Amino acid sequence: MTANADHWTYDRRPRFDRSGRRWHFASRFMLASDVPYEERPFELYFWDEDRNEFGRLRFERRKDNPYRDYETLVSKIMNDSEFRLGLLDPETSRVWKRSWK
Repeated sequence: MTANADHWTYDRRPRFDRSGRRWHFASRFMLASDVPYEERPFELYFWDEDRNEFGRLRFERRKDNPYRDYETLVSKIMNDSEFRLGLLDPETSRVWKRSWK
C-alpha cells in the first residue's frame, strides 16, 4: 500500500458510558489512492476523561470491522471493560497531544 497521507478526526460529541464517565475518541484513516476504501487500515483511539485508560483499536482492512457502525463500536469500547482491556495501550496517550481544532 502506498500511503499518501493520514487523516485524523476527533469526535467532538460528548460521550458517556453507563456509569457516567466521559470518553474521547479520534479516528485515523490511512489514505492511499491505489487502495480501495474497504481495504485500507482504520484505527480508533480512545481515552477516558480521568486519563486512566488510553487505547487503540485497529483493523488492517476496514472491511474486517465486525461491528455494524461507528456508534456500536464506540459503545462497546466504553461499556465493555473486558473488551477494552485488550485494547489498552498507555503509549497512545501521545496521540492526544495533537491539536484537534
